[in-house]
Amino acid sequence: MDRRVSNESLWIFGYGSLVWRPAFPYLRAHPASIGGFTRRFWQGSTDHRGLPGRPGRVVTLVAGDHESLVGEGWSATERCCGMAYEISSADPDNVLTGLDHRERGGYERIELEIEIHDEGADFATAFSVTGLVYIAGSGNSHYLGAAPIEAIANQIATASGPSGANPEYVFELADRLRAMGAMDTHVYSVETELKLAMARSPG
Repeated sequence: MDRRVSNESLWIFGYGSLVWRPAFPYLRAHPASIGGFTRRFWQGSTDHRGLPGRPGRVVTLVAGDHESLVGEGWSATERCCGMAYEISSADPDNVLTGLDHRERGGYERIELEIEIHDEGADFATAFSVTGLVYIAGSGNSHYLGAAPIEAIANQIATASGPSGANPEYVFELADRLRAMGAMDTHVYSVETELKLAMARSPG
């Protein structure tokens, strides 16, 4: 059952392509964050940024206590930054139907507490809401899991699908997070290694 804020609106938290291309109507958008999860390029994409047999890699959220994060220095106080969108009470069914189709490649919606932030570099919390986020868990058939940053970047460098080239996804996400003043070591490391991989194999 979907829980809506004050029964008047629905909040959606985006941490991947929704950060820079929501493609649905909304009342307002704010920088936002969630706790307990970190963003990783561990989900395969055969419907947007790759093809069957040649999947691209896109982000999902991974719980901070995941065994593959041991030794990475992840702190329980860290928050995953993204964008939160408030959806009108008149639109939620249409918006969710569209998002369910868009995120059909292994993602499921769950409820989480979202901190809505004021605009600005200090990322001060303005208020909190309960909202929805799409997460691709390790049990879905498209899940690729952890890999060295270089291997992730090499796979992304040559992947492309119906929604465009996989590198575009990385660069757009990194650019938008940087503009927000958000720190994400994993995303920026993949971005850096991806540029090197593309330079080694131009065209």
